[in-house]
Amino acid sequence: MPTQTPHEPASASAPRRVLITGFAPFDGADRNPSWDLAEQLATRAAAGELVAQSEAESSGAALELQTMLLPVEFETAGALLCTRLEELTRAGEMPEVVVALGLAGGTDAVALERVGINLRDARIPDNAGSQPVDEPVRADGDGARFATLRLKAAHARIAAAGIPVRLSLSAGTFVCNDVLYTLMDHLSRTGADTRGGFVHVPDLHAEQTSVSLQQAVHAVDLLIAESLHAGPDTAIPGGTLH
Repeated sequence: MPTQTPHEPASASAPRRVLITGFAPFDGADRNPSWDLAEQLATRAAAGELVAQSEAESSGAALELQTMLLPVEFETAGALLCTRLEELTRAGEMPEVVVALGLAGGTDAVALERVGINLRDARIPDNAGSQPVDEPVRADGDGARFATLRLKAAHARIAAAGIPVRLSLSAGTFVCNDVLYTLMDHLSRTGADTRGGFVHVPDLHAEQTSVSLQQAVHAVDLLIAESLHAGPDTAIPGGTLH
């Protein structure tokens, strides 16, 4: 079951709401850095230490950050996230920004995912023992769904802070991609005025990690701050040739 942890803003003004998700451990691990990252963001938010809070408050609004733990299970993870968003919508508390976090072991940079594809193809079973091969996330869905966070603007700020970061065109075909695709499909189908996307992080606890936990916290903080800004993403060349 997911957990939701509300973090009350210091101000009573209308809050700018943000939802951060992370995953439970999988593949025999005893922890998942994505959830550690989500919890650290929550701790920083509770202490009023986020850049996103400072920027929101400068425009007269408080920032309210919630976290949600997702299981590493095809379909279930995305369904739980959508259910939570529906609950928040009914309560009049739909977040302006949703950032899902996941682990990409063996990588060396924070990866800002640009696209989720309608494909499940699992190299290993998920935590429920499911191992789909060449199946769609949604049978009647579009082939791909694109993140709507201000990724290029955030990429520039994160890189300027000296944190290894890259724009990514593939979130894989495991549960991380499942959640990204399902999230963006839900936001599109419901017409929600919410920006959403996914961030992959390296193993933040590895002995030779290229990105520390605190660097990852700062990177996601900057992504939230940028994604709360009005207007389209910055038009900076950032594609790949292959």
